[in-house]
Amino acid sequence: MKRRKWNPLLTGLSIVGGFLGFIAGEMMLSRWEGTLHETVLMGLYFGVFALIVGLCCLLAEILSPQLNGRNWRLRYASDGWKLLVPGTLLLLFAAGALFQWAYGLYFDSAKSGRPQDYVLILDTSESMKQNDPNKQSLQAVKSLIGQMDSNKRVGVLTFNDTVTWVQKLTQLSSEAVKSQVLAQIDAIPAPTGGTDIAQALTQAIDHMQKESHRKGAVILISDGYSDVDVARVVQPYNLENVTIHTIGMKQPNEEGSQLLQRIAEATGGTFQEVKQAELVTDAFRNIYLKDHHFHLMNERQGQMQGSGWHAALRVVLILFIGALLGLSLGIVFDNRFLARSFALGGAVAGLLAGLMLEYGLPSEHPGTVRAIADLILAVVLSLSTLLFAVHEGTGANTGLRRGRPRELYAGPDGESSRYGGRDGSRTGKRFR
Repeated sequence: MKRRKWNPLLTGLSIVGGFLGFIAGEMMLSRWEGTLHETVLMGLYFGVFALIVGLCCLLAEILSPQLNGRNWRLRYASDGWKLLVPGTLLLLFAAGALFQWAYGLYFDSAKSGRPQDYVLILDTSESMKQNDPNKQSLQAVKSLIGQMDSNKRVGVLTFNDTVTWVQKLTQLSSEAVKSQVLAQIDAIPAPTGGTDIAQALTQAIDHMQKESHRKGAVILISDGYSDVDVARVVQPYNLENVTIHTIGMKQPNEEGSQLLQRIAEATGGTFQEVKQAELVTDAFRNIYLKDHHFHLMNERQGQMQGSGWHAALRVVLILFIGALLGLSLGIVFDNRFLARSFALGGAVAGLLAGLMLEYGLPSEHPGTVRAIADLILAVVLSLSTLLFAVHEGTGANTGLRRGRPRELYAGPDGESSRYGGRDGSRTGKRFR
């Protein structure tokens, strides 16, 4: 026999858990995105989310045991605390890490979209004394180089009236090499002179054509304007498939910003305008992350943005995350019949959440999209036993784990029944 059941308190606390899980996830993304490998980051994201939601659902059933029955609360609820961490945090950490690894795979057709060589072009004209008095742009470059993998090559040049190579393309093969490059940046002289953007871009691509045979990108930061024949300057970049990203600092007029924007757009790059010098580091970081890092909970960039394969894969993987989240509740409650209903409901929740993420991103407010997806997971999961009827036990041992003898469970009014009382409040035997 099957019955549809619903615990309103479980739904309410599940919503609370979904919101708290979202907050915890945003804190992890803010702190570790770009510094922690995506597989570990997604493992932590989904593991902690499952732990918080599972904790809230366990508390709901202990306070109001509508799904498991009062006898479960009296005799077996303590087992739920023992199963909580392995059944939620560890299970979903492993699943999140594995699914992110699958989602992050690059195929040969897409590998060319990941820059391996970077040339960083820094404006050191006189005006930078006023717009960047604390040399935040140099600190941003140093921070970016510190994040780069050992297989990356980086070059740094400065420009005013003339162009000076601080460091030509070199492999960041060790921390010692990074330290040498950072020392060269520290030795850059004080800003002086005018601005010649065209000459800087021309020398950068000339060097990359001679020294680089891999996918490359240029990041240019400037606060000024100069006469640039954009079409002529960017032509070799497009021929070599090298992207130019530009960052504008405190432009006194619109001409400088418009020029940098045209240069970036002409090569498929991005343009960011920074109103405060302290935000330059974030601008550099955003460019690098968009080129290299994407995970299940953020937007894809570049060639990966329109990947139908990754679009479908994300939806499917989030569906599996939802199903496993439901299974984790069944493990915590130690009930195979509840596990079945929660897994089915979790799959529906995961499907809806995956579609929300895929079609809601990119967005100006990605956190809002993630919040909606997380709440969908929590809410729909809590309604699983209402959407999918729960099979009632027949007195046989129906738990997940073997070895526990047959038992009769007291119903909510204290009446013993192999179905858990008059209302069948015990939905089945334990996993064991």
